[in-house]
Amino acid sequence: MTVPRRRVYGSSLAYDEAVVAEDVDARFFQAHGWLIVRGVVPLAEIAELEAAMDVVIPPLAYPAWGAQVIEAAGISQASVAIARHAQNPRVARAAAMLLGATRVRLLQDTALIKPAGSPATIAWHQDYSYLAYLDQPRVVTSRIAITPCVVASGCMRVIDGSHLWGLRGDDLTFQRTSVENTLDALPPELQARARSDEHLIELAPGDVSFHSCLTFHRSLENTTAHPRKTLVVRLMDAECRLVPERLPSPELRAMFTTDDDGRLTGASFPLLFAE
Repeated sequence: MTVPRRRVYGSSLAYDEAVVAEDVDARFFQAHGWLIVRGVVPLAEIAELEAAMDVVIPPLAYPAWGAQVIEAAGISQASVAIARHAQNPRVARAAAMLLGATRVRLLQDTALIKPAGSPATIAWHQDYSYLAYLDQPRVVTSRIAITPCVVASGCMRVIDGSHLWGLRGDDLTFQRTSVENTLDALPPELQARARSDEHLIELAPGDVSFHSCLTFHRSLENTTAHPRKTLVVRLMDAECRLVPERLPSPELRAMFTTDDDGRLTGASFPLLFAE
């Protein structure tokens, strides 16, 4: 996972704060570690987002990725239209409610594509394993469904309540180029719960799912005749601070801009919501 620099783009996306507040169940999220909010992004905006993504990652280029999930970190840097969606005020407002935060910043945006009939999978993991350069796990991952995310297309699966287990396994910050299975690090009693508490996150285009950076999740292969496309946006509490000692090399420090107190800030981490 990379942390690219980015600009802040003004958003003309429609924004109804009352609707967001009504649909976001923070208590459910705190208890379960995940939440689905239906119809957050109108279908006309989804069509715009898909068209922009197809320009940056043309479908004709999919075969070059082989049996891997197509993962394009920082895709918003290549498209003003995608940047507008990565900085969607409705999604940022929802993330603030789920985190109980007064300010939220954009941490990362990534395009995830599973081509039609792709055997690519993503193993069980916690996002914070790769974000442990932050001093606290105050990050929510949002996933904007561009195409149907259903069982057949390899929708995300979560372990209900697993965010309450804390970080499990090693700190993998900038240590891996692909996601590895960390479920095996769980003790036997939690592995038994994992098998019984797996929950499917099925989404229609325009739906958005949210999960804690400590929630175990995975996805299986896309067996359909159509690609599965999502825009993943990770949003953090603006109070998060960088822990330089957790970076595997001093050179990586240059990727992060911070204020005098170590909070991530600046163009790399734009403020998307503030009360």
